[in-house]
Amino acid sequence: MKRLSQTAMRRLISIGMLLVLVALFTILAGFGQGKFFSSANLIEVVRDASVPAIIGVGVTFVIITSGIDLSTGSAMALVGMTMANIYEYTLLPFKVMVLIGILVGLACGLFNGIVIAKLHVPEFIGTLATMSIYRALTYIIAIKDANGVIKSQPMTHSQYVWLGTGVGKFYYVIMAMIVIVLIGQIVLKYTRYGTNLYSVGASRKAATLSGINVEMTQLIAYVITGFTVAVGAVFTTARLQSATTAIGTDFEFNPIAAAVVGGVALSGGSGDVIGTTIGALFMATLENGVRKLDMNTSYQYVIKGIIIIAVVIFDATYKARMDKKAKEQGAKEGLE
Repeated sequence: MKRLSQTAMRRLISIGMLLVLVALFTILAGFGQGKFFSSANLIEVVRDASVPAIIGVGVTFVIITSGIDLSTGSAMALVGMTMANIYEYTLLPFKVMVLIGILVGLACGLFNGIVIAKLHVPEFIGTLATMSIYRALTYIIAIKDANGVIKSQPMTHSQYVWLGTGVGKFYYVIMAMIVIVLIGQIVLKYTRYGTNLYSVGASRKAATLSGINVEMTQLIAYVITGFTVAVGAVFTTARLQSATTAIGTDFEFNPIAAAVVGGVALSGGSGDVIGTTIGALFMATLENGVRKLDMNTSYQYVIKGIIIIAVVIFDATYKARMDKKAKEQGAKEGLE
C-alpha cells in the first residue's frame, strides 16, 4: 500500500478538523436563518476567510522557504492609511489610489526581502523589527482631527465601496481569493520558481550547490507577500468603508496560523496554498461559531493556540518518523 506523503496526510487532517468543527457548531447553534448552518452564514464564513487566505498565499511562500513574516498586519495598516491620505488630501483617481496602495505593499515586501535575504538578518528578528517600523509609520501618517487626535478616515467613494460588495451574495473578495489561490498553487506546483522554493526550504545548502539563487528566491517570496498584503488591505478598507490605525490587528498571526493548520511545515519544504486556504476556512469557522454561540471570544485564541501546538508536534513527529524509516531503508539496501 502506498504511504501518504506528509502534505497529503496533513491535508486530510485539516479537512477532517474543518468538517468536525462545522458539524459541532451546526449541532450546537442549529440550522436555518440566523443559525450557523445557513447559506447566508456559510457565505459569511468564506468571506471572513478570504483576506487571511489571500495574505496566506504570500505567507505560505515564505514559510516554505523555512522563513516567517510577522509584519503582515502592520504592513496592511500602512497600506490602508496611505490610501486614506490619498483619499482625503488629493484628487487622484480611485484607480491610482489603489495602485499606490499596491506599490506600498510591494515596497514593504521588498524591504523585508532585502533585510532577510540580502542583509541576512534572521527572519523572526527582521520581520519583528519591520512590524514595529510599519506600525509606527502608520501612526505617523495617520489622519488627525483639529486637536491632533487620530481619527478613522471614511472612504466612501462609490467605486471603492463597490469592491466590498459582490454579485448577489458572492463577494468580490471571494472571487479575488479564488484567483490568487489558484495562481499561487500553480506557481508552487508547476513552475521552476515553485520548485526552487521547496528546495530552499528543504536544504539551503543543497539548493545553493544545485545552482539555485537562494537570496533571490527568498526576496521574491517576501515581495509576493507584500502584494497579497496590499490586496488584503484594499478589500478590508473597502468593506469597512474606512481606514484606521487598528487595521491589520491579528494579521501577524492569522495567516501564519492558517498556513500551519493547513499543513505548511514551519521547518520549510512542504505544504501548499490549498492547505493554507483550508486553514483559513477553519479559523473563520471557529471565529464565526464562537460568535453564534455567544461565547467569550478569548476561547477562540485558546483553541487556536492548542491546535497550532498540536499540528506542530505532529509535523515534527511525522518528519522524525519518516527520516528514521528512510535511514533504516537505506541501511537495509546497503546490506543487500
